[in-house]
Amino acid sequence: MGKKNSRLLNRIYQKPLPIDVAVKYAVILTNPFSWLGYVWNLLRVNFWDTVNFNKIDVVYDNGVFKVVDTDSMVKLWREGFFGKGILSRSEPTWHARTVARLNIVNDGKQNNIAMEDVTKSRRFERIEFKRQRQRLQDLQLKQRKGLITDEEVTEMAKLDEQLVEFRKKDFINVGETEVQIRDEDADIIDDEESVVQLEYMQLQAVEVFFLQFAFNKTSVDSLSLKQLFIRCCQQHDSSIKANNKFIVNYVAYHYFRSKGWCVRSGIKFGTDYLLYKRGPPFSHAEFCVSVMQDDYEQGIGPYDWFQICAKARVIGSVKKNFVQIYVEAPSQVEFDKIFTTSDIDDGLMFKQLLSKYRVSEVLYKRWNPSRTRD
Repeated sequence: MGKKNSRLLNRIYQKPLPIDVAVKYAVILTNPFSWLGYVWNLLRVNFWDTVNFNKIDVVYDNGVFKVVDTDSMVKLWREGFFGKGILSRSEPTWHARTVARLNIVNDGKQNNIAMEDVTKSRRFERIEFKRQRQRLQDLQLKQRKGLITDEEVTEMAKLDEQLVEFRKKDFINVGETEVQIRDEDADIIDDEESVVQLEYMQLQAVEVFFLQFAFNKTSVDSLSLKQLFIRCCQQHDSSIKANNKFIVNYVAYHYFRSKGWCVRSGIKFGTDYLLYKRGPPFSHAEFCVSVMQDDYEQGIGPYDWFQICAKARVIGSVKKNFVQIYVEAPSQVEFDKIFTTSDIDDGLMFKQLLSKYRVSEVLYKRWNPSRTRD
């Protein structure tokens, strides 16, 4: 990644979570101008910058939490990498990609290139770079053997210059392509020659509750925090139990988020979560996490260790580490005692309730006798 691309990503994804802080500038006691900057930022956040404090509307439809507003989708992705676009790999870029594919211009300006198109272009340029490098190595080998011709010497010099210039580049060229309007494209273009937004963002239940419980940033069909909690729990079990699958998964999710990790779904590797240091645009995930719990009285466990070994082989093949999270739930009596308390705020009640869960991590590694032998 070039320096310009790195600075661009740092500017786009500068906020790790969707929260607004009043202290943006450092306050120096001996510098009166620093106090003016602090006061100005405090007033801006609390009085003028009210748009940032609007809650994000989430719709619950047939067991799916949806965000349909485009600005809200962008905010959730750029400030914490929450959710997934249903027509995209992760970031909801279907609309931008469609606009770029159809070469539609708004307000006299060409739309920005979607990140997925940049990734595709980068991949093609990398393939071309490897092809030219291989050709240069072949010519150099012929030169050492004394079999090279004058034309090949000239070609070798040009290839060497092209590869040097390619290594200096810190940007990606996305070439213009011919616009081919398909028959089905007519259905997604309205009367104003704009592309209709068909994509929405799907949030996991743990993400929705985290945004509501930790930051009070979402509004799900005007449900209270406790009503949202019950609805999330009922996705797995009609009764609210201490070892409910949603609660156990949320405890693990909140645990890693509180440690500063970016947590994404790990379903493509057969696990519960993926852990990123910063987020998908910066690097690949380093850890795959499986949330585990042993409760024989409730019919949970023992686990099939053949499947766990198979997961470990898959995770090892993609150069990630396999982490198992064991969540110890409180007794049902203790859970009901706190959950049915009505004389305290819902936020304080859930804080007391979740503090009763215990989390322990185990790093699972496959032992290879041929590599670890003395």
